[in-house]
Amino acid sequence: MSLFCYEPAVLPALLARLAQGPEPTRLLVTAGRAAAAVKAQLADRETSGALSISYLPHLTQPDFDHLLWACDLNFVRGEDSLVRALWAGAPLVWQIYPQDDDAHHVKLGAWLDWLGAPPSLRLFHHAWNGFGDAPLPALEMQGPWRETALNARKRLLAQDDLATQLQKMIAQKS
Repeated sequence: MSLFCYEPAVLPALLARLAQGPEPTRLLVTAGRAAAAVKAQLADRETSGALSISYLPHLTQPDFDHLLWACDLNFVRGEDSLVRALWAGAPLVWQIYPQDDDAHHVKLGAWLDWLGAPPSLRLFHHAWNGFGDAPLPALEMQGPWRETALNARKRLLAQDDLATQLQKMIAQKS
């Protein structure tokens, strides 16, 4: 799993769940806020039960893309990494940038609707983004979460590229 996040309140619950999991998990933590948040919870330990952590250096954009493509599940933040994770076609959890007026709640809901997210993925996103006080649901890297990610990637691949879309738009206005 890759982890590129702010400081979600449920991060301790995620780390505990992964540490207590039945299977070993390698968590690849990006430099910066994600690494600081994990280190604050685990006091710089690189293993905890079934959880093994690798703290990554700052990555170039191509290296970050390779990371997303190599992982079974990607935790991302912000719009740029969301788009990159969608192209990777692996299950993902998006931490949306919070806004004072809670406009991010509507934005996340609209994206989950576009994605066709199953209820379990919606609940996980709501908990990850601090909407309400529900506990962190179970991770589902296979099944519906994976199918949802692959279907989203397939829809993106079916779209015309930006230049073609612009040409069509201009042709319609002429």
